[in-house]
Amino acid sequence: MSVFLRGMQPQNGFTAKTIKFVKHCKGLEIGWTHNKLRSQGVEEFVEEYLPLIRENNPHISIRLSRTHINCDPFVIGIYEHCRMRKRRCDWKTKHQVLSFVEEMAIGGDYVKGRKRGVKTILPRGLQLWNTETIGHDVFKVYSKWKGDPPDPMEITSSSHPYLTHRKHA
Repeated sequence: MSVFLRGMQPQNGFTAKTIKFVKHCKGLEIGWTHNKLRSQGVEEFVEEYLPLIRENNPHISIRLSRTHINCDPFVIGIYEHCRMRKRRCDWKTKHQVLSFVEEMAIGGDYVKGRKRGVKTILPRGLQLWNTETIGHDVFKVYSKWKGDPPDPMEITSSSHPYLTHRKHA
């Protein structure tokens, strides 16, 4: 093989052993059509690289969906709080699909930027701001029967897992 052709060969195959998913990534879905040329790269990726990725990331749920209906192959990264990133893998090689999975592993996008990757911040509906709880505890249930014993498992605003401290605006 000439030096020129060797330089044209993809060199990212070794990264399959080193891929570690970020902690807010929950799963990976890979779908492809069986025995179609447009899905050949995804099928080769599943056979060659996916066992190495699965071995190093046992906490990630990997869902494979192979179909006999003619459809586009895809890779979907599933993250916390119903967030996801999708990549279409039509006519891609196994190395390009590995690059897509690597992109999902680092948080959804190679490009750095404020609006590029998957956000780790909670959606507003799940946050509890300290400015909302000034002067009262939103989880305190006042019983009309004063003799009721206090519930030991009762959650308070200060012990809420998603309490966010904000400056007064």
